[in-house]
Amino acid sequence: MVKEAERYNFVREKSGLSKKDFAETLGLSFSMNYQISSGRTRLPRDLLERLARAHKVNLHWYLTGEGNHGMENDTVEIELHNQEAAAGQGREVQDHIEREFIPVMYEILRPHRPEDLKAVRVSGDSMIDERINDGDIVIFTTRQKEGNGIYVVSIGTTLVVKRVDFDLANNTIVLISANPAYEPRRFSGEDLNAIRIEGRVVVTWHRV
Repeated sequence: MVKEAERYNFVREKSGLSKKDFAETLGLSFSMNYQISSGRTRLPRDLLERLARAHKVNLHWYLTGEGNHGMENDTVEIELHNQEAAAGQGREVQDHIEREFIPVMYEILRPHRPEDLKAVRVSGDSMIDERINDGDIVIFTTRQKEGNGIYVVSIGTTLVVKRVDFDLANNTIVLISANPAYEPRRFSGEDLNAIRIEGRVVVTWHRV
């Protein structure tokens, strides 16, 4: 890759993000992103550090084309809330949640942006048929909060991991376990005020 624009496009393609989402990671407008990717202008120098940090790019390679781009075995740190999310009846949300960071291979998280991801530990057996077991860690994206799927959900002062079905026609949310021992829970009307969708589960990290 002789030209800087080619290396810029390589980083974008390797990120797995759309052109719009990639531009957002750098704080660029879509039109500016086009100018850079087409070689009409270069990435502003004040954004090089953001490129390196967000996408683990070797800036020497990016600027000169020499050496390694640095993205083969990159890991990112995901914020892990030391608050268990129950795969069962619910786990009380702590007032002051301790946080730590866990290293995760970026490749398994694509196309999600690391800054949009968080993680919690799972407690209980209500999601075993979805292969989410007691002691596992689920990583979820805070950018996705609609559309049927598996989510981390706050219900009042409890935190759970459940399959969520959105019944828009009836203004109802149904929380479904992946274990026949647990009945679905339906929320509608004022009960919906007690629910907060934290984010959609994108990766399950199994305990070994």
